[in-house]
Amino acid sequence: MRPGTPPRVLLVCSGLDHARRGFESFARECFDALRDDPGLELHLIKGSGAPADRERSVRTITRDSPVARALGRTFDFRSFLVEQVSFALSLQPELLRSDPDVVYFSEWYTGLALAKLRRATGRRYSLVLCNGTMAADHFEHLDHVQQLTPTALEIVLARGADPSRQSVLPLGFAISPQLSAIGRDECEALRTRLRLPVDRQVLLSTAALNRHHKRIDYVIEEVARLPRPRPYLLLAGEPDAETPGIRELARARLGDEGHDIRTVAQEEVGSLYCASDLFILASLGEAQGRSFVEAMANGLPCLAHDYPIARFALGDHGRYADLSKPGGLAQLLVEARDLEPDSADARARHRFVYDRFSWDRLRPRYVKLLTASAKSTVSSSTGENVSRKNR
Repeated sequence: MRPGTPPRVLLVCSGLDHARRGFESFARECFDALRDDPGLELHLIKGSGAPADRERSVRTITRDSPVARALGRTFDFRSFLVEQVSFALSLQPELLRSDPDVVYFSEWYTGLALAKLRRATGRRYSLVLCNGTMAADHFEHLDHVQQLTPTALEIVLARGADPSRQSVLPLGFAISPQLSAIGRDECEALRTRLRLPVDRQVLLSTAALNRHHKRIDYVIEEVARLPRPRPYLLLAGEPDAETPGIRELARARLGDEGHDIRTVAQEEVGSLYCASDLFILASLGEAQGRSFVEAMANGLPCLAHDYPIARFALGDHGRYADLSKPGGLAQLLVEARDLEPDSADARARHRFVYDRFSWDRLRPRYVKLLTASAKSTVSSSTGENVSRKNR
C-alpha cells in the first residue's frame, strides 16, 4: 500500500456486460456500493461494454463467441473457461498501468490464470476470491478467500484450508430500508404489462435454465403434478446447453398457457418479483442463494430444499421440504395454494434480508476485508504470505 492513501483495488469480472448471472450482478452492485467509500480506491474492469468513470473494459474472447465455442469443442472444455483465461491475459497491461494492491474477483479460472501470470511476471498484488463457485479446496494460489456462509467455512477448514486466509462475509445486496409494496390494482396492471395472467397464482423461479444444478425440470414436473387450476410457472434465467430440453419439457407438461420462459436484463427482474405470488429455487446446493435474498427483499414467500444454505438465506421465513424427492415441491405448492398476501409477513421477510445482507449493513466489513488483504500477498515461490510493506 502507498503510505497515506487507501488501497487500490481492481474489481474484475469477465462476464460484465454480456452475461446475466449472479457473478455479474454482484460485481455491478459491489462496485456501485463501494466506489465512493473513502477507505478504498476502487476500479471496475470488465470483459465487454462501454467505459465509464473508474470503469473500463479489456478485449476478451467472450464465452458466446465462435472462437470460444470452437476452442471449447476442440479441447473439450466449456467456453466460459476460454473467456476467463483470455480475460486474465488481457488484464496484464491494466495491472502494469494501475499497480493495484488487490485484485478482487469471483470466477475460479480467472484467479487461477492470474496467479500463474503473477508468478511469471513477478508482480505483487493480493488475489482475493469471493467464493461463489463453491470451491472447497486448492486455495494455495490465493491470498484470501471470502466464504459466503458459515457452512462453507466449516467445509473448507475440514478439508485443510489455512484458516488465516479464510473469512465469512455474505454477498451484499442493494436493498432499500423499506419494502416498496404494490396494491392489488397495481399488481394487475403490472401483470398485464408483463403478459402474465391476472387470475392465477404466479410461481417464479429466477435461475439458470438448466437441469444439472438449478433443477428446472424438477420444478416443471412438480407443478404438473397438481390438479388444475395450478400455478402459472414463470421461469426467468440465462439459457445454456440444457435450455432447449427445458423448453420442450415445459411445453409438453404445462402447455403454452401454463408457463413462460424468459431471459431479461437484471434491471427488469424486480418487476417479475413484484408481479409474482411465490418464489422457488429447487437446487440442492448453492453458495449463498442470491435469488432467495432478492425474492425476500421484495417480500415474496420462498420455497426451498431444506439444507443449511437455504436456512442461512431465509431463516424462519422460508417454506422448506425435501426437494430431492418427487412430490416434495408439489406438497409445498398445495399448502401455499390459498396463501393470501400478508403485508406484515412481507415486511418481516424484507427486514430479515435487509439486516443480514444489505450493503447498508455489510459495506464496512467489505472495506475492512479488502484493506486487510492489501497488506500481504502469497509468495510466488513458497506459498507463504509476504507483507507488501516489506517488499
